[in-house]
Amino acid sequence: MAADKRRRRGALSKRPLVLAGLAAFLIVDVALVGYALSGANHGVDEASATSAPSASAAEETSTATPTPEIEEAALTAPTRFMSAVDATVAYRASSGTCPAATPPVIQKTTDAGSTWISSTLTTDLASVFRVQAVDSTYAYLVGLGGVACETGLTATYTSGAGFQTYPDRVASSWYLNPQAADIVHTPVGDTAAPCATAVSLAPSNDSTAAVLCDDRTVFRTTDAGVTWDSGVAVPGAAVLASTGTSYVLGAQNVEGCTGVSIVGLGAEGDAPVTIGCSGDRPTTSADGQEITLSAAAGSVWLAIGDSVAVSLDGGVTW
Repeated sequence: MAADKRRRRGALSKRPLVLAGLAAFLIVDVALVGYALSGANHGVDEASATSAPSASAAEETSTATPTPEIEEAALTAPTRFMSAVDATVAYRASSGTCPAATPPVIQKTTDAGSTWISSTLTTDLASVFRVQAVDSTYAYLVGLGGVACETGLTATYTSGAGFQTYPDRVASSWYLNPQAADIVHTPVGDTAAPCATAVSLAPSNDSTAAVLCDDRTVFRTTDAGVTWDSGVAVPGAAVLASTGTSYVLGAQNVEGCTGVSIVGLGAEGDAPVTIGCSGDRPTTSADGQEITLSAAAGSVWLAIGDSVAVSLDGGVTW
């Protein structure tokens, strides 16, 4: 009996040691597992840092490279000129060269461009860089002529039945000689163009005019070229004309317009405003040919090659 009691006391006395040993083992085991997990997680973080892109990098990767803007080819001086009197009458001519093998021809229409009557100039004017209709029977041309190919002015008061040279009127006329594209001649004399290469000139009166430059920027003056405004860019602009109080431009390759976009511009200060779109007028068979534009008496004339269309509401509809 006494022996049994001693064995039970011995077993009880060893139990705390066993429990303490078991607890120590568990602590060490948990520490080892924690260390292993910590090492594994640390390895994943390092791999992520070196192989997975950051949020900003992912955004940069997914952002499409911007498409570079296509630069428009520089404009060149026009070779065709048109000047309207009203919605049915207009004159037109082509530039030519000086000296010329054959004299220039001026054409007149009285049926909105359906038919044209041609008249050959009888003066010494050889090339043309401006045509101006004054009324149904009176029009004049400015260009180069004579033995020295100097600037001259030829007029007709009879719709082309007869012509006369008027040297005294050249000085008081607006014109732009393509051979000196950095100079604009005004009614008060030559003045520096607002750009290196002026392409088209649209006078409204003796003091007010606009110039379209080869980079499709329009500059305006209200003091006969003494000063010019800072210019306004008109993308796609190909031709410029005066309405008498403001300006219109014909622009190509304008989004949303199949044909020629008609753009309006005030005499000063205003930004360009889209007026209308010619659609398939003039006929699409004239695609790729030179555009000419004129405005008078509320009408706008648009020609592509020999094909002509007239808008009766300032370019809104055709």
